[in-house]
Amino acid sequence: MKLSTRCRYGTRAMIELARNYSKGPLKRDEIAKREGISSSYLENILISLKSRNLIRTIRGANGGFSLMDSPEKITMYDVVTALEGPVEPIHCIENSEQCVRTENCVSRKFWMSFNEIQVNKLKSTSLQLLLDMEKEQGDYSI
Repeated sequence: MKLSTRCRYGTRAMIELARNYSKGPLKRDEIAKREGISSSYLENILISLKSRNLIRTIRGANGGFSLMDSPEKITMYDVVTALEGPVEPIHCIENSEQCVRTENCVSRKFWMSFNEIQVNKLKSTSLQLLLDMEKEQGDYSI
């Protein structure tokens, strides 16, 4: 699976929001500047993240964007699926009726195993874990 630029930038924006979780909301232009992302491109990403209830908008002079939940509770699975959609590498994992060979297909069994590992890694990696890795390494980027 090759992740899109949209997903990579969205991840960086979410990490930036996680860094500021206890400090208050960030304005879109501030996130864009800190992460080197076009503000207009970031706007579409933030809309997707908001529609999946990962972030919220706070209105007013001191408003901006903030995480909907703590960094410990938001996983990379949440972020990736919000920006990429389903992560299954092949269609028949999600819907076995798409192929007549699914019951005896060794290829499908491999892809199901691969997908399970991938999903488990995404679900076990929270934004907080990425922040912790960043502190340990001095600078962690995706």
